[in-house]
Amino acid sequence: MTGSLLGFSAAAIVLGAGAYWFWLIQRVRIPKDRTAFGIVTVVAMLLGIAAFVRGPSLAGGIAAGIALLVGTLTLALFASSGQARVTPAVAVGGAVLDFTATDADGHPFDLARLRGRPVLLKFFRGHWCPYCTAELRRWEELRPELDARGIEIVTVCADTAAQIRAGRGKHGLRATMIPDPDLVITDRYNLRNPKSFALKSGVIVPLPIPTTVLIDATGTVRWIDQATDYLRRSDPDRVLAAIRSQPKCSPASPADESRTSRATVAGHEG
Repeated sequence: MTGSLLGFSAAAIVLGAGAYWFWLIQRVRIPKDRTAFGIVTVVAMLLGIAAFVRGPSLAGGIAAGIALLVGTLTLALFASSGQARVTPAVAVGGAVLDFTATDADGHPFDLARLRGRPVLLKFFRGHWCPYCTAELRRWEELRPELDARGIEIVTVCADTAAQIRAGRGKHGLRATMIPDPDLVITDRYNLRNPKSFALKSGVIVPLPIPTTVLIDATGTVRWIDQATDYLRRSDPDRVLAAIRSQPKCSPASPADESRTSRATVAGHEG
């Protein structure tokens, strides 16, 4: 096999694997065991090296170089994607931690005011992260079931309000989006990743651990899923199964809302 053919073969393999990986990102289906991807990547890189040993044409050399570059970046991504293991400040069966903030559109937000409706609270890294935007896009595809259950989606990320507004078009998710560039809310939930940072606007910033918190209409945490690898997110179908298994994850009845309202007013008066 000539050097050029080896180079083209290496590029075809690594780009084919990349296309399949991109498809998995869009469906939020990144596998936990990525051994097969690693083997394919190494094979492509070895073919690329062999191409240079054989002496490829200019085009073959470019193809081999692409295979080596993409392969190196892929292996580096796999090696660095793990998240710190921390214990969230909320637990299943316990009360949610309320917070107030200003959303990305400049409106005041108070989580406590959503009592009476179930809430899906999502912490994610930012709109620059393709794994994050793919997950949010997938949730928008499931909007009919969320709406049928009266579920409010609230997201918290390390982006500024301007970055959220600029990035919304990547996923189209209709949700209350809270900017948390200083990780104030993230720290309240103890979800800061101490070993994960991103270079944004020339500044290295810390990031939250991608986490999904399901809160019922009474403000009780019913389900938590915390990523141990930022490449892998809560499969929306899995979260929906958790939602369906929780009878309280539906809008409160008028009587429940009335009781919640009276309790809230009494709490503020106290």
